Amino acid sequence: MRLYLYDSASRGKVPFEPADPGRVRIYTCGPTVYRYAHIGNLRTYLLTDLLVRTLRYLGYATFSVQNITDMGHMHQGQLELGEDRVIAAARAAGKSAREIAAFFTEAYFRDCRRMAFLPADVYPRASEHVPEMISLVDALEERGAVYGEGGYLYFDVTKAPGYGVFSGAGLGEGEPADRTGEAIHRHKKRPEDFTLWMPAEPGREFRWDSPWGPGWPGWHIECAAMSLKYLGSEFDIHVGGVDLRFPHHENSRAVVLTATGKRFAALWVHAAHLLVEGKKMSKSAGNEHTLDDLEKGPPGAGTGFSPADFRHYCLTLHYASPMNFTWDGLAAAARARIRLQAAFRRAALRETSGGNAAAALSAEFRGAISDDLNMPRALAIAHKAVRSGIGGDVVRSLAAEWDGVLAVGLLSESGAERERAGVGEGEAEEVPPAVEAMARERESRRRERDYPAADALREKIRAAGYDVVDAAEGTAVLRKIPGTRER
Repeated sequence: MRLYLYDSASRGKVPFEPADPGRVRIYTCGPTVYRYAHIGNLRTYLLTDLLVRTLRYLGYATFSVQNITDMGHMHQGQLELGEDRVIAAARAAGKSAREIAAFFTEAYFRDCRRMAFLPADVYPRASEHVPEMISLVDALEERGAVYGEGGYLYFDVTKAPGYGVFSGAGLGEGEPADRTGEAIHRHKKRPEDFTLWMPAEPGREFRWDSPWGPGWPGWHIECAAMSLKYLGSEFDIHVGGVDLRFPHHENSRAVVLTATGKRFAALWVHAAHLLVEGKKMSKSAGNEHTLDDLEKGPPGAGTGFSPADFRHYCLTLHYASPMNFTWDGLAAAARARIRLQAAFRRAALRETSGGNAAAALSAEFRGAISDDLNMPRALAIAHKAVRSGIGGDVVRSLAAEWDGVLAVGLLSESGAERERAGVGEGEAEEVPPAVEAMARERESRRRERDYPAADALREKIRAAGYDVVDAAEGTAVLRKIPGTRER
């Protein structure tokens, strides 16, 4: 089954055709490591994890690169005017910028493990690849695409083939964001031109020797140089948040196209924004939640949620759909995850059955994830599976297969998770096979509109110590009646 992905460059869903089916090459714009990753960051990086897991599920081998931006991009004197992320964090903590970057890099890796992200094959640090960036600027100079003075070098966007076509931003329509700050814009010929190299002032921690004097590279040259080193001038998929489409991805693409004449990434896949209670996350709003914040829970709640709960919450929406995080939404997602786990565990205890149905369900699941990583539909198929009557080794096999993509622990469950999600013991515990059989028979009678027989079976189930709750989607949930013993 062919994989289809939405390509931001062509603005449409296209069939995925890797240059080398034996090694799909992927680049992800990674974190700037000056603070803990917030849930919006993690939702973006989840996209790469789902993409890699889906590709592997479909039989492809992958090679994934995710950069770490671990150096600042402002002059020391500009920190009072605008925050340089790495250097400002270091100054506030009384540490070196390298110490701050190393600390938050490890914190990021820890969060990735908590979110069950598959690790990238390479995590290049920007600070360790400045020679490659200098070489790339050299190549651009040879093509007449660089100008500057006083140690400042800029990329002339008019030398880039089709600049603006990728993002839809036309020349002269506005000035792009530039991490180097406003003070050096006087050196530019036009607002869209961007910084390739800047001179280092005395006392600057991040500085390297270059043909243009001691200094440091601009932001957009970094990803271009690192992707070229590890993936070449043409690779399969570039991943990132939609906020990076312009100017960062437009500019990185322009650099590589101009320097090499090659197409750079064949497909560009972007994750949509995450809002919190309908608002953009910001420090001033106090809503930049981290995984630690989720585990503490909302103020006064007394209970929190696991990274797996948040992952499941994200899977209920398509990656290209904006997500509005709410505590109630997370709580609902946590309850749904625990109940789905419980349903798989109960099904696994039944007799092995339903091989043909499982094959059809597996094909449906494959179709869902192949359709631009449609995880909401994949989750719906998982729910459908536990209602289908399949059991034993058949359902265990499906759960293991699908969890290779979903990674929400379809067959694992703990009392602590149930308590945290607000799911009662009777809602999630293993139900005796005889009671399950009566519940299935009752469902059959209800579908046949034999309500007297269905009511009689309900009374038998109650006599066995369980109640039947008919859910809105037509699925019966068995709940142990408090204070009763199995009979």
